[in-house]
Amino acid sequence: MGVLEMSKKRHMQKGVFRSAPCWMRYACFLVPGLFFIPSAPCLTMNFTTTGGGGQTGAAAGTTAMVMSNGDSWSGGAAGVQGGGATNLLGENPVAANVVFKFDLGSFVSSMNVAYGVGNWTVENIRLTFQYTLYANNTRFGGGAGNFDVFWIANDSWVQGSDNPIFSTDAAGLLGWAGDQSLLAREYYSWSTSTYAGTVADLTSWTTDKTGDRQGLLTVELGTDSKLVEDITTTNGGGRISLYLMAVSDTLGMTIFTGGATTLPTFSFDVIAIPEPRVIGLVVLSGLGFLFGRRERA
Repeated sequence: MGVLEMSKKRHMQKGVFRSAPCWMRYACFLVPGLFFIPSAPCLTMNFTTTGGGGQTGAAAGTTAMVMSNGDSWSGGAAGVQGGGATNLLGENPVAANVVFKFDLGSFVSSMNVAYGVGNWTVENIRLTFQYTLYANNTRFGGGAGNFDVFWIANDSWVQGSDNPIFSTDAAGLLGWAGDQSLLAREYYSWSTSTYAGTVADLTSWTTDKTGDRQGLLTVELGTDSKLVEDITTTNGGGRISLYLMAVSDTLGMTIFTGGATTLPTFSFDVIAIPEPRVIGLVVLSGLGFLFGRRERA
C-alpha cells in the first residue's frame, strides 16, 4: 500500500469516528473508566473494651483471660500464653487465651441513616492493644511466639459467670463459639523498637505502662465475610467478639485491659458504596460537558 493510500485510509477511519453521534464517541472513553471509580474512606470508627481492675467490675463483660486449668480472670491485664512462657519467678504459668468483646451500640442504625441500607461497608479492620514485656504477677508469662485471632459468633459470655472456654485449636473452640472464622495469625516478638525481652530481667521487674518496655501492637484482621456481616448488620446485637489463641508454647503476651494508656481497640474504615444512580449522573455529566465543548468548537 502506497503512502497516499495509507493516508487516505487513516483519514477515512478518522472521518467515520467523527461522523458518529457525540455521545457515542465520548462514551467509549468514559464508560470503561466507570468500572474503576474508587470508594474513598468516609470515616474511621474505634471501639474499646471496658477498662477495669477487678473480676467483679464492668470489664468482666468485655474482657476475659481463660486458663487451661479452668480458671478465668478479668483485671487490669490479660495474658495470651502457652505453657512454656516464663513468669517473674522463672516458672511456667498456666497456659491461657484471651477474649475481647466490643459494643458497637447503635452504630449500624446510624450508618444506615447516613448512607442508606446496603450502601456502605467496612475495610481496614484492625485490633490494637498495648502490651508490656514484664508483669509483676505470677499469672502472666513472657516470651515470643505466634497467636491466632478468631471472630466468634457467641457474644453472650461474661467472665466469672458465663466464661469462655479454653481451647488449643479451632475444632475445640467451635462448639462454644457457635460459628467462627480465623482472621489472622500474628507473631509477637516479646520486644519493642528499643528493647528485647529476656528471661534474666523477669525476676526484678515491675509492670511497665510507659517507656521502652511496653508498646502497641496492631493486627490487621482482613475482610472476612462473617466478620464484615457482623459489623454491618444487627445479627450480633451490635457486639463483636474476638478470641486470641496462643499457638506457640513459648508465647507470653501480656495485654493491658485497664490502668494504662490504651485499652484494646477494634477499628475499621466505613466505605460508601457508589449507587447506580450516582454512576449514571457521572456519565451524563461527563457526556454533557464534552458535548458542549464539541458544539462550541
